[in-house]
Amino acid sequence: MNIHNCDKLNINDLELGKPTKVDDVYVSNINFVLQTPKLLISKVSKKITVILDEKMENALNQFDNKVISLISKNSEEFFENKMEIEDAEEIYKSSIKVSKNDTKMSLSISKKLSIFNKHKEELNLDSLEPGDIIICLLKCKKIIFYKSHCEPLWEVVQIKLKEVELNTKSYLFIEDPNDTYNDNDNDSDSEDTCIKKIKIKEIE
Repeated sequence: MNIHNCDKLNINDLELGKPTKVDDVYVSNINFVLQTPKLLISKVSKKITVILDEKMENALNQFDNKVISLISKNSEEFFENKMEIEDAEEIYKSSIKVSKNDTKMSLSISKKLSIFNKHKEELNLDSLEPGDIIICLLKCKKIIFYKSHCEPLWEVVQIKLKEVELNTKSYLFIEDPNDTYNDNDNDSDSEDTCIKKIKIKEIE
């Protein structure tokens, strides 16, 4: 399996299969696996939603542009009419969702999903929650053609959960409300006072 990453992305050899009917839609097979950089989980439900960084966003834009190009290039073979790049762009739904605050991606969860911690120990899906930092292996194995649009189906097949590193330069102790000890500058004076009160009996 050829795994790409955001720094070494080679999409020139990407191929798009001829659409075949599956139930009420048409599906083009494609085989592309991408390893993500560290991403922040924003939501975990039936899908996992992650916030993308600039590298990941650029990689997905390159992928989308290549698929759009392939749809246009093969349109006469795939469809009844020739489809220009502009036409393919109009029906293609991007891999990413851009909002005012951030750019997100919604990932389908593979039935064979495996999750690991830094010790390569396997975890359950329940171990993930919003705010976690993860690295993923994403697989796009099909482009789905609906009546009015088409979109890539991204599945997350592996996840590596990154542990949050403690910032030891900040104060991390949990204060005990039952702790009545007061550390102040009078302690040394009190000790001196106690010492002065102690008198050693001289030996006659």
